[in-house]
Amino acid sequence: MRCFCFLLLMMTAAVFAAGQNAGSLKKSPKSLRELVETEKAFARMAAQKGTKAAFLEYLADDGIIFQPAETNGKQFWQNRPESPALLSWSPSWADISSDGSLGYTTGPWSFHPKGKKDAPTAFGQYLTIWKRQPDGRFKAVLDIGISHEKNDPATANLKKPFDAGSGPVKVESGIDLGVLTDIFSKEILSQGYFKYFADDVVVLREGHLPFYGKTNAFVGLEKMDALFPPRSYLNFKADVSPVYGNMMYARGVYQLTHKDKTSASWNFAQIWKYRDGRWQLVVDLFTPLSNAKS
Repeated sequence: MRCFCFLLLMMTAAVFAAGQNAGSLKKSPKSLRELVETEKAFARMAAQKGTKAAFLEYLADDGIIFQPAETNGKQFWQNRPESPALLSWSPSWADISSDGSLGYTTGPWSFHPKGKKDAPTAFGQYLTIWKRQPDGRFKAVLDIGISHEKNDPATANLKKPFDAGSGPVKVESGIDLGVLTDIFSKEILSQGYFKYFADDVVVLREGHLPFYGKTNAFVGLEKMDALFPPRSYLNFKADVSPVYGNMMYARGVYQLTHKDKTSASWNFAQIWKYRDGRWQLVVDLFTPLSNAKS
């Protein structure tokens, strides 16, 4: 069994690596290059003018962040005092819809309490969802992340899926809450995901380095199933976006009430992409909201 799992891991790693283009984005769709440059400009502004100024500039007016509950990002940052602290980041994975209107970036972040010359004290992985605005610019409509062990944003090697910016120009119908119910209602939560995962899925969980590829993600989630034990009550609330080309996203709160009457809840965010005639989950993030151990 261990040999079989190891073989699956190696095969998945090979598939994941083969479906990506590392480094240069010269051959990428113009819209993806534009999205990545927007992300990099966002990070540069944070380093040069401060994290608050950068978020106020690059968040959409209705952009959502998590503190840890969902909140309007611009309102949060407008009310936040100026600080020398720096949040530094760099994209390592980026994708965009076939119509060029919706995309996402993810990569490592680090926190420097006294500014860019200060040693970082916290590390993690972020996920930002970008939407093209009426003026043609990309703005962040959702920004969320996880914390994990030390990494270095400066070493992020930017990659993209094999089909970035391509696919059906318009998919008429997307996922609905029934799909999320199918995933979340399983007694063993990891099993709910497997049939929806894309081969190159990115799974982010608090306290863990990212899981890349379907089998790696599934094995990682199996090890975390103890976080989601048999329960007396399951509830989730979610917002599902419209379809943008061949891409859409969902966000919400997943809550468990255990048999001993204790409860725990998590924020979640997902990116879905239409491939091979069906919707596939390409990014899945869970981070604790309350009383959730990681």
